[in-house]
Amino acid sequence: MIHIILFGPPGSGKGTQAEIMSNKFGFIHLSTGMIFRDHMKRKTNLGKLVSYYINQGILVPDVITTNMLNIEIKKHCKAKGIIYDGYPRTKNQIFSLEKILTEFCLGKINIIFYFFIQKDLIINRLFKRRITDYRDDDTDIITVQRRIKEYDKETSMIWNHHKCKHNLIKLNASLSVEKISIFIEKKIMNLL
Repeated sequence: MIHIILFGPPGSGKGTQAEIMSNKFGFIHLSTGMIFRDHMKRKTNLGKLVSYYINQGILVPDVITTNMLNIEIKKHCKAKGIIYDGYPRTKNQIFSLEKILTEFCLGKINIIFYFFIQKDLIINRLFKRRITDYRDDDTDIITVQRRIKEYDKETSMIWNHHKCKHNLIKLNASLSVEKISIFIEKKIMNLL
């Protein structure tokens, strides 16, 4: 099974590219954000729990995120591949992902696409997304700035000293959706 991680700040286009690649290659798209928002909409216990963190613009604690994602991974043990969108976001989450992949003999992390983009572009994208996608987590500038700050503090450096860092491929997330998807597609083709 192929495991692809889309890594980068909120609003960098990870979800858009995950959908494109999922459709193109028949891979499972696992987005922690989408799963959490679905639970929040349905007002499940998990949804009530995570809404507090998401509405504050801070990361949902590792134990909650990891347990939820492990359940999702177990559902897709027979898939050709999984695209992880917004996960892992901490070093502990990397170790948890590697642990479950080993435990269920699902392979290893094959490739990490690092979406880099300027902060002002992120803010513009998040505000547009609020209008087009009705995203509650993009509602005000303070929450958006907190999410970006949280990413810079907690997430941006998690691969720096990890053995998978040689699998990390930087891509300019300010390019067009088409250019980025062509770039990603070529890299994935090399894995097949």
